Amino acid sequence: MTSPWGNEDTQELIDILAQYNVKATFFVVGDWVDKYPESVKALHDAGHEVMNHSNTHAHMSKLSREEIVADVEACNDKIEAVTGVRPTLIRPPYGEYNDTVISAIRSIGMEPIQWDVDVSQTASSR
Repeated sequence: MTSPWGNEDTQELIDILAQYNVKATFFVVGDWVDKYPESVKALHDAGHEVMNHSNTHAHMSKLSREEIVADVEACNDKIEAVTGVRPTLIRPPYGEYNDTVISAIRSIGMEPIQWDVDVSQTASSR
């Protein structure tokens, strides 16, 4: 689950997942961590994974290797400061990646992943 939105529904989402005994992985943007550290902590404390969705939601395929690493590490630092756990996964913004993005991410011991369900597409197809 990717969390670039506000935090007004976070606790309700945590409660629903708990009701069904479901654990999820949340991919958060560093700016969201800055705005809502209590929500990041609540996700973590509820047993969910909190992983990286970049620091600034940049188009990573347009960045240099050094810029990619700096952006990813900045978000990792923020998440780790709140949860005590350093992320190992990143979902690149917009689903955009190329060889440079993958290589840069793997050079810092992380794995890039993609999504398999787009809720906005499923909701609009009903």
